[in-house]
Amino acid sequence: MASNDERNEQYHLTDFYQKLQKNGHEVHLWNEKDGKGNQIFAERADVGISFSDITLAESGTVTLFIDKYHGRSISLMPKAYIAIIPKSTIVPRMTQATKAIHEKQQHENNVPSCVSFVTGPSNSADIEMNLIVGVHGPIHVTYIVVTDA
Repeated sequence: MASNDERNEQYHLTDFYQKLQKNGHEVHLWNEKDGKGNQIFAERADVGISFSDITLAESGTVTLFIDKYHGRSISLMPKAYIAIIPKSTIVPRMTQATKAIHEKQQHENNVPSCVSFVTGPSNSADIEMNLIVGVHGPIHVTYIVVTDA
């Protein structure tokens, strides 16, 4: 499961996804016309892949702009999530991220419907501090930092 992002082409992920399909793997790019079908696919997907729009160096948090080409399910429902992080998206901390989001909202017509902050795999602990991984999201999260195309 992957976002239908224009950067897929820039980073040659389109070719990668085609190779996966030729080798018998099912690949689904988020499609705004599929509606609930996207979520159903994400629920059974092994891996979700998308690009970070802003990345916080301080906490290792990826910021995802959710829109019709990139649904929240991509980073939440598959067993594993891979964030592709262009170096240009890295900012020191949350203050720079919120400033960038505010400027985007002020100056662009196409603003995201939701902004997600993802910091590693889902972790939850009960009152006895028994840690459980993957309750509210993926069990494994991988960040790949790439030089901008």
